[in-house]
Amino acid sequence: MSVDPITCHILDTTLGKPASGVIVQLFHISNDPSLSEDIQSYANDGGNKHFATAKTDNDGRIKQWIIDPNGDFQNLGINKSTNNVNQSWQILKPGIYKAKFLTGKYFLSLAQTQQQTSTGSGGRTFFPFVEISFIIDNPPDNHYHIPLLLSNYSYTTYRGS
Repeated sequence: MSVDPITCHILDTTLGKPASGVIVQLFHISNDPSLSEDIQSYANDGGNKHFATAKTDNDGRIKQWIIDPNGDFQNLGINKSTNNVNQSWQILKPGIYKAKFLTGKYFLSLAQTQQQTSTGSGGRTFFPFVEISFIIDNPPDNHYHIPLLLSNYSYTTYRGS
């Protein structure tokens, strides 16, 4: 299986295990990675809807994204296949991007499956979602990895490899 140019990995630090089943959305905020635009344009996501969605696997990883089939994202390096349905993402374009992790749904689902009894959180979390904005430089590296260490009341991230 090929890997898309942006990947994620989530570890649930309350359980000491990968966080599986977390929905993550990708947004493209700006084509300009230099931060020269008005900062307000970044605050409102550039008016964009997410262009890709995925769910973490049993190892807490996202290696491939489901690209919105209704969008034309060639400006992001995403090309439609010959059948005009599937899209492949092989080239990463510079700009500002954001990953939005739907963490509230994850903690609720843990509580419903009784996996979180040892933490005593009952599905509560202080962060219903975690948004991580990041810059893809010009020229971009071949791959960007976004790790997220997650608990009900804190999170940490860094530039992964």
